[in-house]
Amino acid sequence: MKIAIIHNQLRSSGGMEAYMLALINGFLAAGDEVHIVTCEVDKKLAAKLNCSIHRAPIFLVPGRWKKYCFLSWLNRKFDRNDYDLSLALTRTGAAHVAVVGGVHPAFAAMRDKTESLVRRFHDRTESRFERYMFANTPVILAHSNTIAAEIQTYYPDADAGKIVVRYPPVDTDFFVPVSGPALKKIRVQYHIDPERMTFLFPSRGHGRKGLKELLAAFAMLDQREYELLIVGERVQGVGDIPANARYLGYIDNLSGLYSAVDYTVLPSHYEPFGLVVVESLHCGTPVLVSRQVGASEIISPAEGDILKNITAGDIAESIRNLKKKTVAPGFVDRHGLGIPRHIAELKTLVGE
Repeated sequence: MKIAIIHNQLRSSGGMEAYMLALINGFLAAGDEVHIVTCEVDKKLAAKLNCSIHRAPIFLVPGRWKKYCFLSWLNRKFDRNDYDLSLALTRTGAAHVAVVGGVHPAFAAMRDKTESLVRRFHDRTESRFERYMFANTPVILAHSNTIAAEIQTYYPDADAGKIVVRYPPVDTDFFVPVSGPALKKIRVQYHIDPERMTFLFPSRGHGRKGLKELLAAFAMLDQREYELLIVGERVQGVGDIPANARYLGYIDNLSGLYSAVDYTVLPSHYEPFGLVVVESLHCGTPVLVSRQVGASEIISPAEGDILKNITAGDIAESIRNLKKKTVAPGFVDRHGLGIPRHIAELKTLVGE
């Protein structure tokens, strides 16, 4: 099949970007012809991909305005009939399938209400593109039941019959559980004490993902018994960092850390899915998440715990009640989260 994947940027950071790379590799592995339509390209990454890259003719446009120009260009110029299947990972109505990893008004609703006129203008613009996408795309693919419900809440005119739910897959070639001597080496490398209970917080967008409350919770916990490891975006503007919390920087592949810690923790205020959750579970490590994390829909009690509230006190209490355990192998297969299956399901959507 001739496949088009549309996104603002071809890069390797962020949840939707990780999903994009999984799609590219999945379609290529299935023998499909893959075309990337974008406006920003990481040339080093592009050189590694065996696909055609089409860059929109948008230059010298700053910041978010470049994205708006790209979306407008797609809505006017992109013809989905040129492809057997086209998937948009951004807010355009041009593709066969709109992949929705979050609904903008739901994201905006959890932010500080006393915001600038500029921010409110951008919120209205994002929502306008989103509304056009829902009205003009034949299939709306939501990454969780939570997202599907948000679409109908914030866009009641959207055709509910077009919405399907498909959880994003885990790249099991990239994320591989680590054990034996390799696991011991990782614990030595990152100074992980097996006598402590160690938590991993992988994040870009710390405020939305609850780092402030998480740090306050660890300040309440016994430093000899509990430790928090933070990876991803730099830590700033979230208050004091307690002695039992460490920032490790950005790490390309988290498989080793997922395997080396006792829990992955994500107390997000808004998290439409949360790929780090299923990556951790695939690597055998249970999770502690808020109810606002979409992936909580598929977590069993044997695989993780769900916070009652996102407050420092509730997080600390939940952590004290946790016991060390491992997740049974086969999480991806149990929940149908393999890339080949996901690719096969996507190919049926246009026919449906």
